[in-house]
Amino acid sequence: MKGITLPAIFVSIFLPAMGVQAQFPGDGTKSRQENANRPTLEGFAEVPWEATYAQVREKFLSLATNPDSGEKVEIVNEDKERSLLIRRNGIFYVYRFYSTPKLVLDSRPKQKQPQTNPPPANEEEDHSDPGKLFSVGISFRYLPGKDVQGKLENKYGKPKKETLDEKKIGGAVLWELTNEKEVPPKGGFVVQWKEAFKKQPFTRRVDYFSSKLKFQIEKEYKEFFSAEEIKTLRDLIP
Repeated sequence: MKGITLPAIFVSIFLPAMGVQAQFPGDGTKSRQENANRPTLEGFAEVPWEATYAQVREKFLSLATNPDSGEKVEIVNEDKERSLLIRRNGIFYVYRFYSTPKLVLDSRPKQKQPQTNPPPANEEEDHSDPGKLFSVGISFRYLPGKDVQGKLENKYGKPKKETLDEKKIGGAVLWELTNEKEVPPKGGFVVQWKEAFKKQPFTRRVDYFSSKLKFQIEKEYKEFFSAEEIKTLRDLIP
């Protein structure tokens, strides 16, 4: 199946963080002082949400092989149509992609199409749309949580929500950077993860998500659990 499957999405978000350079790189967007209004998150750095796996991969291959780019870029690991792990100037980024699971597609009503020759078996078994970028995660060495949060607040303003664990040290901080006038909302959100290190809140990972694809994933997640039953009924009742 192309694209990341629904149950695996939420597991992949918690990929182990990797130690890298000391400076938190951010997402390449301008700070609040450089923006007249609160920004919306239209993608990560120069890559827009819903860019395909092939487009993002080609972009980093071009950077990696261009002697004039002035950047050190390496594709460390790739899972076709699902994820790309990139080392860029010493920082690790995981680009995550999503496409509707085949099981969900098969459970939906079929539109009548002119009869054509059936595709080869390998294509018929795996006919989902190409994976689309829905999330980017940055991993770096432990940094004081308040310092990372300060840099994010400088870009995005005060967070919408913050949760803490029982020890009041670990938890997560959420910035919602969307245009709520649109349905599904346009933009995205940022999650800073905090964890206890030397009895203090430290951060070593920040994740960025597309609001539109989050909306789609949540909708299709509900479909996923009833898809097999729906498909069976459609097979039984023409």
